[in-house]
Amino acid sequence: MRTAYMKASQELRDNPGQSAAFESVGHCVVLAGPGSGKTKTLTIKLARMLAEDVKSPRGIACITYSNECARELRRRLQDLGVEENDCVFIGTIHSFSLKNIVAPFASMAGIEIPQPIKVATQEEQRKAFEGAVTRVLGESAKAYQFKVPIDAYRRTHLDRNATGWNEHGDFAAVITDYEMRLRRAALIDFDDMMLIGLTLVESHKWVRRWQRNSPY
Repeated sequence: MRTAYMKASQELRDNPGQSAAFESVGHCVVLAGPGSGKTKTLTIKLARMLAEDVKSPRGIACITYSNECARELRRRLQDLGVEENDCVFIGTIHSFSLKNIVAPFASMAGIEIPQPIKVATQEEQRKAFEGAVTRVLGESAKAYQFKVPIDAYRRTHLDRNATGWNEHGDFAAVITDYEMRLRRAALIDFDDMMLIGLTLVESHKWVRRWQRNSPY
């Protein structure tokens, strides 16, 4: 791996921005347009950090937003001799939250989720949402008209005990009913992965402590 990333890093030397990002220590934000070499720079840097800075049992999490991007990251890192293992996570933010926060800690924190965890299909989510809208808002309500604002409400109001949760009572009721329908079917959805994970991290010091001491 050392030989591979050292050779690849020579490609960054003639670009001041890429070179600065590669050599940076601590927090670093890379802002550049498509095709500018962001992924190349970051994957070469990750390989260098694994070889020089991060010692077992610590590790690195390489997180992105889509499965397509995750596959591209894995391919590029494999070319540099980096394989996913117990100390190297490569995947989406959803899969990271599910694997490393929700699955191990939700039940311990008293959050009831189905075991084993199964993610609802788009059709299962649609049926559950339409059923919740009909029950709360009536037979004449069109679920598709409420999908975007209710999704935004669900992602914004994380604390169900806060007064703001009932700011829009109908939306809160639809969300509660929708989630109950999923749970009765032993399902979660993709938003659950993030919302439950964020709730665990924000609400429990022991989860945050584990994150600081985790391999990643």
